[in-house]
Amino acid sequence: MLRAVIIDDEESAIYILQELVTNFSSIKVKVVGSASNLSEGVAIIKKTQPDIVFLDINMPGKSGLEIYNKFNSPEFKIIFCSAYPQYAFEALKRYAYGYLLKPVDLIELQEIVKKVAAELYQEQKQLQIEDKINLLNSPVTTGVNILLDVENGFVIRNSRNIEYCYAKNSFSIVVMHTQKEYMVTKPLKELEEILPLNQFYKTHKSYLVNIYYIRKFVRAKENYVQMESGAKIPVSTRITNYISKDIKERIIV
Repeated sequence: MLRAVIIDDEESAIYILQELVTNFSSIKVKVVGSASNLSEGVAIIKKTQPDIVFLDINMPGKSGLEIYNKFNSPEFKIIFCSAYPQYAFEALKRYAYGYLLKPVDLIELQEIVKKVAAELYQEQKQLQIEDKINLLNSPVTTGVNILLDVENGFVIRNSRNIEYCYAKNSFSIVVMHTQKEYMVTKPLKELEEILPLNQFYKTHKSYLVNIYYIRKFVRAKENYVQMESGAKIPVSTRITNYISKDIKERIIV
């Protein structure tokens, strides 16, 4: 069953769309929340973690297009709904999943819901494949499960599958062994405190690496460690003389 949120300043539009999507779609959809403006809608999205967000564009206060200011890389599918076709190009340019013109056509709605369901199914299959890859390629250490606070909720991942992390402004980017990235709403210093000390090493003020994915250390004009993925992570000059000793002491033989 898909979970949906509807954001529209017209109560009648919310009612009609909810009726159509819950009663006339071949794919089961549950509307887990609705809002009449973007600010309320963002709060509901963060609370309910929907698969789809049906979003009006032309609303008083804030335009629906401003949702991208609240979620940099939303994991839910955004389907814009508007009575004004001139907004379609701008909406799709923002990487919206779809665009429905009001009054919403039932067949178009059914098609886009089917498309979302099919894509989410493929994404779930991909995650299962990645889990199997992680299991086959995981380092010697078993790792620990870590709760990562992301902008629209949290995810739980095992530390053995994290290849490296780096600071980005006041947030952190966690890069998995599969190269999937998560923007974590914690500075790198706080993230370092919850990651296992015997697995992660701070090569630079802005980088933490999983020592089990290091393939080589290179002294050069700009020192770096090369990770299994090929990523080159900078190493501060001040630790170049004892990085080898530090990592040897942490490795589980």
